[in-house]
Amino acid sequence: MEALVEDLDHTTIYKRNLNYSEESDEEGGLGNLNRLIVRPPGHSGKAKRGHLCFDAAFECGNLGRADHITELEYDLYVRPDTCRPRARFWFNFTVENVKQDQKVIFNIVNFGKECTLYDTDMTPLVRSTSRQKWQRIPKRFIFYHKSLVHRGRKILSLAFGFDREEDVYQFAAAAPYSYSRLQKYLATWEKRAQTFATRKTIAQTTQKRQVDLITIGDLNAKENENKDENITKLKSNETKKRVVLILARSHGGEPPSSFICQGFLDYIVSSAENASALKDHIVIQMVPMLNPDGVFLGNQRSDLLGSDFNRCWHRATTFAHPQLIAVKEHIRKITAEKTLQLDFIIDIHADISHEGVFVRGNSYEDVYRFERHAVLPKFLAMRVEAWQSENCLYNADASLVGTARRALPTAAVDAYTLTVSMGGRRLNSRGPYIHYNEDAYAKIGRALVKSLCDYYRHIGVVPPRVSAPSKKKEARGRRRRRRAAYERERSTSWSPERRVLASRVLSPPLPRATPPLRALPPRTMRHSVLRTRPQHKHEDNALPIITGTAVRTPRLSVFDLTANIRTPEMLQHNPFSCSRIQARRPSRPSRARGFTSDEYDTHESDS
Repeated sequence: MEALVEDLDHTTIYKRNLNYSEESDEEGGLGNLNRLIVRPPGHSGKAKRGHLCFDAAFECGNLGRADHITELEYDLYVRPDTCRPRARFWFNFTVENVKQDQKVIFNIVNFGKECTLYDTDMTPLVRSTSRQKWQRIPKRFIFYHKSLVHRGRKILSLAFGFDREEDVYQFAAAAPYSYSRLQKYLATWEKRAQTFATRKTIAQTTQKRQVDLITIGDLNAKENENKDENITKLKSNETKKRVVLILARSHGGEPPSSFICQGFLDYIVSSAENASALKDHIVIQMVPMLNPDGVFLGNQRSDLLGSDFNRCWHRATTFAHPQLIAVKEHIRKITAEKTLQLDFIIDIHADISHEGVFVRGNSYEDVYRFERHAVLPKFLAMRVEAWQSENCLYNADASLVGTARRALPTAAVDAYTLTVSMGGRRLNSRGPYIHYNEDAYAKIGRALVKSLCDYYRHIGVVPPRVSAPSKKKEARGRRRRRRAAYERERSTSWSPERRVLASRVLSPPLPRATPPLRALPPRTMRHSVLRTRPQHKHEDNALPIITGTAVRTPRLSVFDLTANIRTPEMLQHNPFSCSRIQARRPSRPSRARGFTSDEYDTHESDS
């Protein structure tokens, strides 16, 4: 168990008594199972090998209840979000005390949303202490179906076999990304990017966890007056420093957004040409985890107080949503600064109902304003793999007024919700289903950097890419080697007679007249039915004489089958044999009769 859980400095949940086997309501538990051993009915005493022990009282864990149904079957219940009982999808738990080659069926029975990617090809993940890499459970072991026993609700049934007794197995809806992992990563990344990036805390959550703001670039830096010759002179209102704000992990049950941010930060600190050009001319600010409490508690959407951060931007309060108030105040300062211009606000999310990557934006009455709003998604579509343009949506729905893309933008600021699937994608409509992993999510983060660089190159803020000088040598004139005397005598091309011939004589002569027309094939060859019949060719040459003993060909025996044919009058006495009679095909009309189409329908059809 200790191999699967990262050490935390700000909580004591992992220093608990290992013999404690009741449900936990302490810090970090909040209703999660804490090393609960599920025994068969009527069994008491010490647990035996094979009595499964469920545990979810760790960071990002979620499992509220486990019931023993049969020797092979268990019903598992996802713990709802704190103060928000309808949000139930994220699960992350461990199983230990297994028996060698023990086979079980886990039924997750209380999903809050039935229309999910489990209907298609998405499958949960599993790993163990000896195999730390997350692996997808094969699709043939996953069943997402309606269960009459569970009031007709859809349940997720997964069949699994434990192959090692000493291992602790962990099951999750997606690869988790914890708050502790982010803090360790930012501590390492900050050392690599200390020359051009800063990190500061802008707020503290209800449980006193810090919300970090990463700034890549210098907000106070002045642009050089002497610019490249390739860059056109900018207007007075375009000399402001451009700023891009990226928000992530508003919901605790969406770890793909954290992997995208990590891929973004890894690429921006590299020596790639796009990354260097972007961080030299643009200021990028990122809040990598907006809801640390929800991530730590293992909630799907809400924080500790049950607030959905992507629905309450318009009514945020200092007591319940301190991080939202801090972000809004930060945006107000940027827009009030005369030397800064906020261009984009990108809110990264994960989706459990769609495949691939898509964007959600706003709609505007001004056509030109809307066209400018749709420019960045076009650059994303060229860079991001498996972009789903049919899922992109631009609206001004009143029910989404509390989202970040609706509440945060002001004036000319463009705000988007970049959404990636928690399951996988298809590269084309008929292609195979490919699950996302950590590297695939990081690749989306790198594509976001390249798309931003392409956009700012398009509008002239970032200088165009200077192509490297070509190393190809200049083509020299071909020098013909002078042949020796004996070679010139043998060569036909060296003869003076060939040199004086006209070029048109060397080419093949044109035909003097057009070739005669080919005769049409016989009528039998034009008929589709007769053309398929084998054609017997009669050759004039005589066959060779065959010598040897003659063989007599046996004659075919003909049997009279009329005695075995049963007429309809005879079948009336045996009604059970009527089903065996095959419908006889109606006879074709005679050619001599010459029916028209109307007469043919009248005579041949019953209707």
